[in-house]
Amino acid sequence: GVAVLVFAGLIAFVFNQTSKASQQLAASGQALMQSQRLAKSVSQALVGSAAAFPEVKDSTEVLTRSLRGLKNGDSDQGIAPLGGAFDAQLDALLPKVDAAERHSAAVLSQEKILTQVGDALRAINRQSSDLLEIAETIASLKLQHNAPAADISAAGQLVMLTQRIGK
Repeated sequence: GVAVLVFAGLIAFVFNQTSKASQQLAASGQALMQSQRLAKSVSQALVGSAAAFPEVKDSTEVLTRSLRGLKNGDSDQGIAPLGGAFDAQLDALLPKVDAAERHSAAVLSQEKILTQVGDALRAINRQSSDLLEIAETIASLKLQHNAPAADISAAGQLVMLTQRIGK
């Protein structure tokens, strides 16, 4: 009877430790995935993609919650702190996560302006092909009518400049 009781206690202990380890592994995997998602979403948000802003917010929240859970524990997610062996690595990561959180907040606070700039940039890019066509027509007309070299050169520069507007 004592052996069965000890065996049951051992099984419960192993199950508990395995559960903690799997939660910690899931949290570290989430943190890794969310850091990559955050990098992608921020770059899209900076060019004015409206769909990127919810991703930035969500990725930031999950990343910070996961890493802080690994450092201090999180009873809501069932994450036990990693403890002593990983404290140095987590202490090095947490300031970077805090900086990412601040920078993400700065990007999120500029959502309206960034989406307006993105819309304007897309409009400019749509119009640049029309400008290019017009500039090429002008250049070819100048060549056909034997215009002075300065005019032809100016028309060539105009063609080049239409391509630089969007960039």
